[in-house]
Amino acid sequence: MKYCDHCKMEYPDDQNFCENCGKNLVEKEEVKSDEIICPNCGKENQATAHFCEFCGTNLQEKRTQETKTEPSKFVLAYRAHKKLYNILLIAVVTLLIVGVGLYKYGEIYYSKESQIERYQDLLAENDPEKLADSVVSSDKNFKPTAQNLRVFTNYTKDNKDYSNYISKSLTNENDSSQDLYIKNDGKFFFLFDKYDLVLQPFYFDVDTNVENMELAINDKKEGSSDSEDYNWKVGPLAPGSYQLDGTFENNGNDEKIEQKVDQINRENLSDNGSRELSFAAKKVKFDVNSDISSGELLFNGQSIGTIKDGQLKNANFIWNEDGKLQIKQKMEDLELLSAPLDFDGNNYLEKDYDESQSTFQPESFHILPQTNATSGDFYINGKKVDTIGKENETYSLDVVKTQQPYKVQLKQTFGDSEVSSDEETVNPTDYVDTAAYVTLDVEEEIDEFDIEMLLDDLYFDVSDYTDEDFDFDDAEADALADYFSGGKENEEYVDFKDNFIVPSRKSDKKDYVICYLEEVEDIERTGENSYDVQYVVNYDTNYSDDTDNADQYFRYKKASFVVEDGDLRIKDLGGSDNFEEVSKSDYE
Repeated sequence: MKYCDHCKMEYPDDQNFCENCGKNLVEKEEVKSDEIICPNCGKENQATAHFCEFCGTNLQEKRTQETKTEPSKFVLAYRAHKKLYNILLIAVVTLLIVGVGLYKYGEIYYSKESQIERYQDLLAENDPEKLADSVVSSDKNFKPTAQNLRVFTNYTKDNKDYSNYISKSLTNENDSSQDLYIKNDGKFFFLFDKYDLVLQPFYFDVDTNVENMELAINDKKEGSSDSEDYNWKVGPLAPGSYQLDGTFENNGNDEKIEQKVDQINRENLSDNGSRELSFAAKKVKFDVNSDISSGELLFNGQSIGTIKDGQLKNANFIWNEDGKLQIKQKMEDLELLSAPLDFDGNNYLEKDYDESQSTFQPESFHILPQTNATSGDFYINGKKVDTIGKENETYSLDVVKTQQPYKVQLKQTFGDSEVSSDEETVNPTDYVDTAAYVTLDVEEEIDEFDIEMLLDDLYFDVSDYTDEDFDFDDAEADALADYFSGGKENEEYVDFKDNFIVPSRKSDKKDYVICYLEEVEDIERTGENSYDVQYVVNYDTNYSDDTDNADQYFRYKKASFVVEDGDLRIKDLGGSDNFEEVSKSDYE
């Protein structure tokens, strides 16, 4: 830009002369940052001056005008489209907030723990169709359809312990020792780890030595064997419960080999995921001699025969090595199923049967209870199995060996009341031999000694009370009444006092009667605190004249005793129907 130094006028660069005075124009020099040109006189002033030192013009107004610059293109554009720009800014901020929120939600929803929890909820539903939509298979030949998974969901539905176990095991990533496990398989939205629920199927590897055997698994036919050395490869199958039936004809008779298999937890599988089963048929025949008095002999759950009085003759069936021989024992209210018996059919082949040698003796277990009770019932696992016999002093409960422990108890039931011993647990696997002693004592059982002491004291006092040389006043009457339930209101007390003691004391002929207990013959508990007692007492009546002594023995067949406030007392002596004289010779 050019400048007229005389007129102080500015012109464009392409003009050479001032239009006012005609002088030559000069190039306008840049003003130094520390000087300011007076707009009135054109003189230079210091940058800090407020007024021109030459003409007094206000220099700050000039400076304010100079600082006003043209707005930028962005500012101008923003001013022109302010509303649109504000909308775009809000949209960007909103998208940013939503994106952060979705990411945080995804972190929780797609976390490993949340995915496992959803799989656990899915398993709890036992729905094969829903499971088929979520599970993947470790075997490419297994298609996880509802039909293929139904045997698995049926098993988890009926077996809660197994269902809970596999559900908890999902927390162990890549645990291929389980029927179900989780593994990491990629990402969700390239951000979050993705975990698959993996099911591991298995195969049945079944062999037989029977030609033309028809094999069926869960009622589905798998085909017939075409030789005596045949093998079926069945699968892949989902874990669960399977019923295998091999049917064939033997000497014109229809025969069957069957086995129920619960294939879970990858148990009994070879390295290639197969379970080997033998359906090789062998005809066996033997006799049974057992301590188990009665029960059913079972092979693979089917009855082979009934054991009576510990004996079973001519048991015969088609045996295979993978089958289970067991005894189902019935003892009054209890039913026990033995663990598989140690039985090798190769030792009892029908062709080698000999009545004197082919005897199978299944091992039993003997529970030997000891108790202070004279009556009651023995219970195993809450079921009555035997009753105490009065003539027995020792007892043996002969039971099959089970895989579960026995819980043994003695109970005495009296109307609405019951007295029980502590429950004893007996685990057969804890014993080297086949017997276990258990103590089944009951509390507050009155024994023979307690009865004898009471009767000895009673008849000793009665002997004194019949003798006039001893007192029988109120104190003695009170002492006598204390032997009886109800005291002086008891009819037996009144009978002793009014019909035996007082007449003896007043008799001119009777001097005294020596009474003593001869024998307690029987005690039977009839209630929580009541007992029936049979005993014999001797009455030796002495006379003051020449009359011979009357030495007699009497049996009280059903005297009733009770425990009151911890003390034993007589309730009644049974009356005349339960009182009899017995021969003196029996006790001399």
